[in-house]
Amino acid sequence: MTGWRERWREWRRKPRNAEASTGVVWHLRVERERGAVGRLSDRLEQTLRPSVPETALRAVQVALDELLTNVIMHARQASGPIELQLARTPGALDVSVSYLAEAFDPTQWQSEPRGGSVEDSQIGGHGIRLVRALMDDFRYEYVDGRNVLHLRKRC
Repeated sequence: MTGWRERWREWRRKPRNAEASTGVVWHLRVERERGAVGRLSDRLEQTLRPSVPETALRAVQVALDELLTNVIMHARQASGPIELQLARTPGALDVSVSYLAEAFDPTQWQSEPRGGSVEDSQIGGHGIRLVRALMDDFRYEYVDGRNVLHLRKRC
């Protein structure tokens, strides 16, 4: 019986890694059509709302809407569906977006300077800037012909 007590004490003394996954990982596929983005947002709402604070959930929904819309509308020679992986960690929601297309790093993209007021602004060209502002981490890599975007929202 003393063996289990020692194991229990040892387990309790181990530092907890706040970045470790809770084991909840979702793999999703989004077709290359604008309506699929709205359906994804609805699904995220239903699935994540119980475990993700509303402000973090909304930020992820807006960021994904912007990025997926860009892929659907602008990715040259893109093929196949867009793959998503979401992982809920104790302190964050991590999202990876992966799609087959020519390399394009949105983290390096700079929009044209726009006017300072709403009246001077034009539609378009603000999405990447918005994603940068909403996410705590926004990274890119190109792996085996796939653009892979990594997003993190602390919550």
